[in-house]
Amino acid sequence: MSAAVLAGPAACLGSAAFWALAANVYARVSREHGPMAVNFMRAALSFPVFLAVALASGPAEGLALVTPPRAGWLLLSIVGSYVGGDTLFLASTRLLGVPVALAIASAYPLWSALAGWAFLGQRVGVAGVAGVVAVVAGVAMVIGPRGAKAGPGETPAAGGRPAAGAVPASGVLLALATSLFWALNTFAVTKGGAGLPVAAVNVFRMGFAAALLPLAALLLRRRPSSLLVPAREMKRVWPWFLLESVGGTALFVVGLTRTPLAVAAALTSLSPVLSVPFALVIGRERLGARTLAGIFVVTAGVVLLVAFGRG
Repeated sequence: MSAAVLAGPAACLGSAAFWALAANVYARVSREHGPMAVNFMRAALSFPVFLAVALASGPAEGLALVTPPRAGWLLLSIVGSYVGGDTLFLASTRLLGVPVALAIASAYPLWSALAGWAFLGQRVGVAGVAGVVAVVAGVAMVIGPRGAKAGPGETPAAGGRPAAGAVPASGVLLALATSLFWALNTFAVTKGGAGLPVAAVNVFRMGFAAALLPLAALLLRRRPSSLLVPAREMKRVWPWFLLESVGGTALFVVGLTRTPLAVAAALTSLSPVLSVPFALVIGRERLGARTLAGIFVVTAGVVLLVAFGRG
C-alpha cells in the first residue's frame, strides 16, 4: 500500500493521539478558567500560524479557494467543535474525568451511521448491529453505578468526579451532547475542506472560532477577560496548546479530507483508548477495571459500526 494511501488514516490516528494527550491538559486548565477560555486560547495561538503558512504558500491563492458555501461549512465545523462540542466536552470532563467523558463523546460516529440509515437509506450490516450493541454496552459500563464505596482503582478522577454512586447525569448529558456536535464537525469539515489546502481551511476555522467565542461570552454576559488564561498559566501549558491546536488540527483536516468519512470517523474516535495512558501519567487519574473495559468496548463498537458495519 502506497504512502499516499496511508497518509489520511495516519493523520486521523495522529489527530486522535494529539487530542487525547492535550485533553488532559485542557481539562485541568478549564477547571480554573473555564472551557471557553481554553478554546479561545487554542484559536488565538493557532490562527496566526495557519495564516502565515497560507500567505507564504502563495499570493492568497489557497484562501481565495474557500468559496462562501465552503466557508459556511467551515463555520458549522467550528460550531460543532470549538464553540459547541469542545466547550461541552471540557465541561463534561470536570464531572466525569477525561477518559470517561471521551468514551461517551467519542460515540459520535454512531449518530452518523443512524443518520445515514434514517435519511440516506444506507443499510447497516451484522457487524454494524454488533457495533451498536457494543457502544451501548460500553457506555453503560462506563456510566453505571459504582456502589456505595470506591473500590480499588475507583478513586475520583481529577476535577471532582464522585467516588461513590452513579456518574453524574449532568456530565453524561454534556458528553452525549458533545457527541452530536462532534458528528456535525466531522461532516462539515469533510464537506467544506475537501480539495483545499490545510492551512487555508484552518485559517477560516480558527478565525471563526476567535470571533464567535467572544460573541458567545458576550451573550452569556461574561467579561472579555474571562476568555484569557493568565500568562503565568500559559507559560506552563502553551506547548500542549500549540501541539494540538496546530499539529492536531492540521492532521484532523488532512485525515477527514483524504480518507472516506466512515473510516476517518472510526479512526479519529479512538481517543478514549489513547487517553487512558495519558490520563494516568498527566491527569493522575486512577481508573477501575470496569471503566477501562467499558472504554475499550465503546471503541471496539465504534470501529465495528463505522468501518465494517455497512450492509
